[in-house]
Order: sequence, then structure tokens, then C-alpha cells
Amino acid sequence: MVDRAFLHRLRTSGGPSHDLLVLLDRLRVVTTVQAARASGAPERTVRWRLERLRSSGLVDCRRPGREVGSAPRHWWLRPPGARLVTGTAVADGGSPAGLFLAHAAAITEVWLALTEHGPALGIEVRRWETDRAGWREWQEPNSPWGEGHPQRVTPDAVAHLSVDGEEAVVFIEVDLATMTHTVLREKVARYLAYRDSTRWQDEFPYCPPMLLLTTTATRAAGFAKTAGRVLDAHRPGFDERDRAAVLVSAACGLVRDPGRAVAEHCWSTPDAAELTLTEILAERAAARRASQAWFYERDVVQVRQAHINSLSWDARRVKADEIGSEPAADYLHMVVDADPERFHDRDTDLAVQVATWLQQLRSRDRDFRPREAAQPFLAALEAHHDTMWRGMARRLLAAHEQAPDHPRLYEPAATLAAGRLPDPDQILALDQPPEQTRDQIQHALLGDYHTRRTADIDQHLAGLGRRQRRHADRAALEAGYDNEHLCVCDTCGLVYLDEQATSRCDHCSGTIRDWQNRASVTGLAPLLTAIRDRLVRR
Repeated sequence: MVDRAFLHRLRTSGGPSHDLLVLLDRLRVVTTVQAARASGAPERTVRWRLERLRSSGLVDCRRPGREVGSAPRHWWLRPPGARLVTGTAVADGGSPAGLFLAHAAAITEVWLALTEHGPALGIEVRRWETDRAGWREWQEPNSPWGEGHPQRVTPDAVAHLSVDGEEAVVFIEVDLATMTHTVLREKVARYLAYRDSTRWQDEFPYCPPMLLLTTTATRAAGFAKTAGRVLDAHRPGFDERDRAAVLVSAACGLVRDPGRAVAEHCWSTPDAAELTLTEILAERAAARRASQAWFYERDVVQVRQAHINSLSWDARRVKADEIGSEPAADYLHMVVDADPERFHDRDTDLAVQVATWLQQLRSRDRDFRPREAAQPFLAALEAHHDTMWRGMARRLLAAHEQAPDHPRLYEPAATLAAGRLPDPDQILALDQPPEQTRDQIQHALLGDYHTRRTADIDQHLAGLGRRQRRHADRAALEAGYDNEHLCVCDTCGLVYLDEQATSRCDHCSGTIRDWQNRASVTGLAPLLTAIRDRLVRR
């Protein structure tokens, strides 16, 4: 007869009997002795409480294979007991098969071994998932059963542990001499598919190792070798530097004595080594730390490269009206052409701000206002521009004092006089003495031009009549001859023969102009004066 007062107390007040129901819900099956060890109560007291729960229809038990005698009773929840604990009933209320009960009790024994012997080794059980609670599912897009077919790994238990305060997790498989090598190969293949799916990254610090407890050391060593062959034949679907993604497999033959499995060197690995459980967990923790360091370094490198790419691709195309400052745009153009990596590594915060702004500028978002967005770093760019301009200007003026006729002075002087930054190589070139002075270069360009001009004009005059020759203006003839045969660089003022000149000056890269435009050539002295004036004003 059901004791309704007892059921009411269970629902409202809990107590030791309710704790037994919770234990059964967590572990699925326990023997009377296991329940006593787990609860810390005497076995006789636990047996009395379980019998009372049984008489109330909340639990049931049987002795697998021998229903009479001294064999241990195996207890499990019935639907009313499950509803009382969790609000949901178990799948059915039938009596489990004897082999299932023995297997489930062996899993419970592994949990007890960890809780009883683990603390001395620095291992604590934080959470224990058994049966379906520990199964993991994921969608496999390339499954032979069709796109989106669910895949599943079905460990007997998932142990969430703390090892010396550090998070750890293992998948546990229990074999009572019923698993064949074929079944083991299929299990390892499923675990590999789970590893490759990266589903584990959502909840675990690393891909959990697969630990198999079986009946003998020989059987464990054979399973370890079989698992090793499957692992070796599988091509990694991840970067091998990600050590946390490695699937570790080990087996031991102490399923009947899992307490020793927790503490002893008994875990066989595919490479024939025998390790302790703490060594396996320590290796996985080290693998997690190594992978975290590798991922961090990889992410830092990738982010750095993305910023450098943005500077390299976009900075030289920035217009002054987009950023709101000609000096800032000029500095970006010069820095990118010179060395974007050096700019990034020397002034990382500024480079990151600029790179982010450039990425937004390239996105062409209607709501993005470039000038407003550039304000936080605009002053820094302008300050860098000013510092660099001053340094280059002083070096150019010093080079002029050392070699006033240096032919390489003109182009950087024109750029600096306009307030812009010249190519740094142009400034560096001033440190080297010129192979030729400007006068020597000019003489080489013209050669015997003046002699030929005199001869050609004399020949022309000789062909005129006496009256025409007397009224001829030799200076005008020479000017016309120069207009026809000469051109001039608009930057350095070097004079070229028209038939030899190209569009650019060979000595300063200035533009070659017709001789009639020679008045537009500024000359070096006004450029140097403008540079000195800017140095004073800044």
C-alpha cells in the first residue's frame, strides 16, 4: 500500500530518501552497496530506504541473472520516481535487461572510483552525464544518408572534471567483454567525425579523449592498437598545430576495479605507452594551452596583416578632401609607399585607427562620414607629417651647404617648398657626393651646341643678300634657333636638346617643357627660401 504521507514528505521536504531518487536519476542504475558508498549511509539503512521507495512504486530492482541469493540488487527509477525528481517520466516502466543493468552498474562504479580516489590526485568530478545525457549530435552536410543527416557519438558517460583547479573532460566507454574490434573501429570513426565537425569547440576546452575500460590488460592493449590504426589512417581535418583538436584514445583492463584505473599506470595508448589518468589529463590541458597560444598568435598575425593590407591597398588612394587634411593625406601616401609594415609596428594604435577608417571608407556606407570619422587620429597624422617634413627640410638645407651644385637638390626642394613630403630616397641620395656637378651635367647635355648654332647662323647669314644681311638681328636669330632646338626641365632648369629629350628629366624627374616656357622655371634659390620660411613659421 502506498504511503501517501511519505510521498508528500518527499515532494515537499526532500531528505535522504529523496537524495537516493536524485542519485538514481543521475546514474540510472546503482547497486545497494554503490548507493551506500555514494550517500555515506550504512548499507542496512540504505537498503531500508530503497525498499520503502520500492513499496511506494518509485523505484524497482532485480538481481541480474540470479533473482535469489546474495547477489547485489540493481536499482533504477520507475516513471513515478522520475516524475517526482525531474517532472518528466522515463521512456518506459519496463524491467531493463540483465546485461544493461550490469553495464550501467559498471559505469556507476567508474563514477564512484573518480569521486572516491580522484581527490587525492587532484581530480574532482564536477558533472557526470551518463547514457543519453552524454550523447552528442551534430549535422553532417556530406553524410551518405543525405544532407543534414544527424550524426551522433554515444559515450557511456561524459566526465566533467577539475584537475588541480583546471577544467578537464573525458568520454568514457565501458566494455564487459562484449565489444568486438569491428565495433571499436566504428566507434573511433564516429569520434573522429565528431572531432572533425568541431562541435566539441562549443562546450569543451579540447576534443575529449576517448577512454575505454575493459576486462583485461591484453584486451585493452589490443583495443589501443586497433584505435591507433584507425587514427593513423584518418587524414586530419584541422591544422596540425591545433593540438587541442587531436583525438586521444587510451584503454585499460580494470573495468572490474576502476579505483586502480584512476591511480595507476595502466592506460595503454596506440604507441604502446602506459600512462596514468592524471598524465592523460595533463597532456590534454597542455594541448589546450598550446592551441590557445597558437590561435592567439595566428589571430594577432591575421589581424596585423589585415591592417597592413588595408594600408597598402587603400592609403595611397586617400584624397585630401576625404580625410579633411592635405598634410594627413600626404603623410599616408608617403608612409605607405615607404613601408606600411614599419608604420604599423612603430605606431600600432594609430595604424589600427587609420586601417579601420580605410576599411569603412572602402565599404562606401552611406551613413559613413569620412571627415568626422577621421577626427580622432587626424591631429596625430598632421603632427607626424610636420615632424617628418622638418627633418627632411633640415637635411636638404644641410646638403645644400655641403654641395650647392648637387643636381639632386631640385626635386625634393620643390616638393618640400610646396609643403609636401618627398620620397625619402631622394633625401638619402643627398648624403652621397654627386658624380658630376650641375655645370658638368649641363655641359654634357649641350655638348658643342653653341658652336653648331653659331656655324648655322653664320651659314644662314651668308646666304642672304647684302641688304638683308645688314638688317638681320643676330640675337633674334639665335633666340629663334634656341626655340627650335632646345627644351628645359621645369624643376631643375637643365637645358636639353630637343632631339634628345624625353618627357621627364633624367636627373630630377621634372617635366620637360618647350624652351619658350623657360620663364616658369623657379630655380633653386627661391625654393630654398620658401623652405626656410616654412621652417620658421611651423
